[in-house]
This record gives sequence, structure tokens and C-alpha cells, in this order.
Amino acid sequence: MAGRRSAGTTAGRATGGAGGRVAARRRHHRHTGRPAVEAPVSESGVTWRHAAGVAVVVVLVCYAVLRWTTAHGHALPKMSWFILVTLILLSVAVLAAGWEVRAYLHGQSTRPPSPQRARRAVVAAQAWVLAGAVFAGWFAAYALIELGRLDAAGATGKMVQAAVLCAGSVGAVVTGLVVQDWCRIPKDQDDDDDSPGGPLRA
Repeated sequence: MAGRRSAGTTAGRATGGAGGRVAARRRHHRHTGRPAVEAPVSESGVTWRHAAGVAVVVVLVCYAVLRWTTAHGHALPKMSWFILVTLILLSVAVLAAGWEVRAYLHGQSTRPPSPQRARRAVVAAQAWVLAGAVFAGWFAAYALIELGRLDAAGATGKMVQAAVLCAGSVGAVVTGLVVQDWCRIPKDQDDDDDSPGGPLRA
């Protein structure tokens, strides 16, 4: 075949059933002259509905466990502000991983990311969405327990801390969703490859 070929490779399922299919695609840029790149694209991906579902389940389970814990006279697990710092640092890392793919797909960079780095960016983003949902559910349950016993010593401070950590976890979910969206091949580019040499779909 004359010229270059664009081919898609199946990247596999990034996060099990919730992750959907993640296809790694190589596109021939006819008008820009830029080299082709294999960029992972999640055709369904992890959505806010998946994150909300995970968070709700975690809230219900953790609330029941923590309620039983306090009812039997046991102290709640201690929290640390270091968790918030960790959430912020990991969110920045996920953003940095996805920015290189976004910059290339939107024509802001002529240097294509490697297929492995592009795939890792998508997997990291989708995993961060689910992890953030788990953390958000845990801290929401913790805050609800403290809300129900504000007369206890230090309960107000712990409730505020849990609420802040829950907000940070929601920020992690948003970060993962944004980075996942960055790694999608733009619609106009995707439609440009309808020939037999275009991307293959899993």
C-alpha cells in the first residue's frame, strides 16, 4: 500500500467491566503532515455514573461498619491531612500524564507520545476516577457519623476534616474524568479515517 497506513490496536479492558474498551489508534494526518500516533480511546469509558454508583455503595457499607464501631464503644479510625496532600499530588501526576496526549491530539504539539505512555494515561485516569469515588464514599460516611454525634469531644473538627477530604476525593474523580476526555480522539479526526486504512475498532 502506497504511503503510510493507519492501524488500530486493541489495548484491552482498562478497568474491567466499568472501563469499557480502550482502543489504541494510529491516524495518518493528511493535512498537517504530522506523524501518526497510537492514542488510546475509550469508546464507553468510566463515567460519572460509575463513580457515583461506587461512591454510594461505599457510603452505605462504610456507614454501617462505622456505626457498629461507635455503637460498641470503639474509636473511629484516625484521619490525616497528609491524605489531602496525597490526593492533590496524584491528581497532578494524572493531569501531567494526560496533557501530553491532549496536546498532540489538539495540534498543540508535534511530538507524538508513545503508545505505551498514551495507554498508561488512560488507564491511570480511569483508575483515579474509581479510586476517588471509593475515597469520597469513605470520607462521606465518616462525616455522617460525626454529624450524628456533634456533642462528642472533637466531633465537629473531625466532621469538617472528613468533609474536606471528601471534597478532595471528588476533585480526584473530576480530574480522572477530565484526563480521560483529553485522551479521546477528536470527533473530526475520528471521522477523517473512514477508509480501509483507518483505525480498526475492537
